[in-house]
Amino acid sequence: MNGLWKTSGVPVDDANRMAAACGVPLRVARWLCARGIPVDTAETWLRPESAAWMAPDVFCDMPAAVERILASARRNELVAVIGDYDVDGVTATAILATALQRLGVSHVCLIPHRTEDGYGLSNVLVDRARAAGAQLLVTVDNGIRADDAIRYATDLGLDVIVTDHHEPGDERPSGAVAVVHWAYAGGHGDARTLSGAGVAWKVAQALLSAADLWDAAELEDWLVGLAALGAIADMMPMSVENRKLVSTGLAALRRCRRAGWLALCQSAGLDTADITPIKVAFTIAPRLNAAGRMGTASVALELLMAEDEVEAAARAAQIETWNQLRKAETERAYQEAYAQYTQMHPADDAPVVLVAGPWHLGVAGIVAARLVNQVQKPAVVLCGDGEGMWRGSGRATTGFDLHQVVSQCSAHLAHFGGHEAAIGCAVHPHLLDAFRADLYHAASAWVGGASEADKPVADDYLPLAEANLEMLGWVERFAPHGPDNPPLTFYVGPVKLVRVTEMAGGRHARLRVREGRHEADLVWFRVPEEVLSWPSGTAFAAVVEMERNTWQGRTTAQLRVLDGRLLKHPWLREELALLYRLLRARRKLTIHEVAESVPKRTPSEIQVALDTFAELGFAEASESAYHVVESVVQRDLRDSVHYQSHLRRCAEALSL
Repeated sequence: MNGLWKTSGVPVDDANRMAAACGVPLRVARWLCARGIPVDTAETWLRPESAAWMAPDVFCDMPAAVERILASARRNELVAVIGDYDVDGVTATAILATALQRLGVSHVCLIPHRTEDGYGLSNVLVDRARAAGAQLLVTVDNGIRADDAIRYATDLGLDVIVTDHHEPGDERPSGAVAVVHWAYAGGHGDARTLSGAGVAWKVAQALLSAADLWDAAELEDWLVGLAALGAIADMMPMSVENRKLVSTGLAALRRCRRAGWLALCQSAGLDTADITPIKVAFTIAPRLNAAGRMGTASVALELLMAEDEVEAAARAAQIETWNQLRKAETERAYQEAYAQYTQMHPADDAPVVLVAGPWHLGVAGIVAARLVNQVQKPAVVLCGDGEGMWRGSGRATTGFDLHQVVSQCSAHLAHFGGHEAAIGCAVHPHLLDAFRADLYHAASAWVGGASEADKPVADDYLPLAEANLEMLGWVERFAPHGPDNPPLTFYVGPVKLVRVTEMAGGRHARLRVREGRHEADLVWFRVPEEVLSWPSGTAFAAVVEMERNTWQGRTTAQLRVLDGRLLKHPWLREELALLYRLLRARRKLTIHEVAESVPKRTPSEIQVALDTFAELGFAEASESAYHVVESVVQRDLRDSVHYQSHLRRCAEALSL
């Protein structure tokens, strides 16, 4: 039997050991164990600000990179920073440009145009850098697979430093003076989790420290703030390093008074004092990305670097215009892409979504992400007219290595790159069908394993009595979140529905539910229409996230529904309490005897109840009867895997 939540698989001894070592409640210790957090790192996991920063010199080529850039300072050479057009690339460019500015190094920033230049270092960008007079090229958030362009640059007499975080090719880029990349970091695990901006930030740290210029708190704040934006926008794994980076960086951005940052926040309607990872991901990042998607990312860079309020306001206004255009193009492309998928696979039987259509290339990644959320499968969205090359982006579900899967189909691709969670690629028109077939095959092989119906649906269960601010405080200690550290989710149920109240004209709903003597409200955004007609008294279960909600000066622990199910005839807590009292009164019970007292229950349902008692130590099975155990430790019924399996079956019987 498989548990309904992940903490079911945590051995009691492991949880007790974690709780004692960290001084945390047993429930919190179970969360840590379920997430695979070792005891010796749990303290820094819960308090990432207390962790030490990873040293820049874990990257083997960092000394060579620093020395070559400082040599440019001594020789008065021009350095070309070659960036990328997404948020990670733009913030990485801003980080290195800020460091070079502090060093007094002449530099020029070159960010490719998404549709005209394509991704990363290319011969065209090398020519632009050379024409500008650069003697050194430094890539940020790209370059690890740009062997041809690096050779082209070195043949022209230019030096190249690669700083990147994307998946490398089989060979180290030849000809580069230095390659600052996790593949060449001595196996240090946290190096792999850094975004392109995170790697650039490490280069900036090493540069400014070597020049003895790492002495301005404002400068350090700005650089770590930019790196935090890149980590959030690129959805990097939340290692201890990244969790400290995001926590520290967002705190710095709340203090930041740079003209460009303030103009961006004002344009987005955000109070800088209230910047959170969610607001960065859904408000700041889309605007910075809109420049590279619908126009040119150079404007986003100019905004971040702006020190003049008038210039900053103008750049922010241009980005806002592009952002509105991006929204319109995204909605059109998403509707058409989803319709194409459902027409091709009406039974939703494909292991991965692959759609192609006449959409703006700049919105391919956003549409792919929306498809992932809609169908809960990896998605690749290709843009074009069917005549030229199909170009696009892919996004993965949690735990699915999209880069590895797509690499198995690379024979059909003109090029591709990226990392586990996101890829970019181009497909020859006549090879699209072959690519689709191979992608389906590779994705099916990757998924394998247990069926979705057998997998846990939440991290833990949550009694309504514990849905309070104290519990929320512990939940918030697991932030910031990323691909390998999603928000904690909780199973609430079985509860009885008291009433359903419509909100926002029926688009949302508030569900009042009861569990024993306790009641609570669940908020369900974009609620399915049929939920609005659910009758009072219905048995119900939901998977929720717990979040902080402040309204009219009052702060509460809000339970937001992610998914909900009616339950068909579940054993409720009150019913099992009555059955347990019967067991204690009679000292032993058989299934037949229970059936006489509880005539509405089938023998198999009675078996579940008695097996639950035995699993929890309330009873012992012997000679076809269940005998009461005199001295017991109080436990929640949901600790029983037998009971969890029963709840799963009850939900499957009446699933939405």
